[in-house]
Amino acid sequence: MANPNLNGTGKTTTTWKRIKIPASAFEFVKSRAQARKMPMWQYVIQSIDFYESAMRNVSVSDVTKLQNASYYAVKLVMAISQYINKPSDVNYQNAKKIISQVRTRKHIDVSTLDRLVDMYKARRKKSYARAMTQELIRINVELMTHQ
Repeated sequence: MANPNLNGTGKTTTTWKRIKIPASAFEFVKSRAQARKMPMWQYVIQSIDFYESAMRNVSVSDVTKLQNASYYAVKLVMAISQYINKPSDVNYQNAKKIISQVRTRKHIDVSTLDRLVDMYKARRKKSYARAMTQELIRINVELMTHQ
């Protein structure tokens, strides 16, 4: 069967179609394509190809999950460290908020850390601070393996 895109010279011709997109999306695609010095249609195709391969590629989605887990690990360590080094009501509330986020968003058991923070608020003992540090290590390991 003959290729309908051949124009008799052996070269293929391109058939163009139009799609409707909101003006703001058009301007975004146009600016990104210009920044990459490529036609808009090529930018759209490359973006779709990248998206499709990222969704198929388990390692890319695993990296994203690992980055998210790392974010919460660092966020929790920073909040607890801040509370231990500068105990205040603001730092206490921030630590409790982030503990709650890890519990609800990452489904990690943080009940021991939660109790330790309360105990530290009642009585600032070095042993509580050490126990919180040990619990942070356990939570971080669980975050990195739980994803």
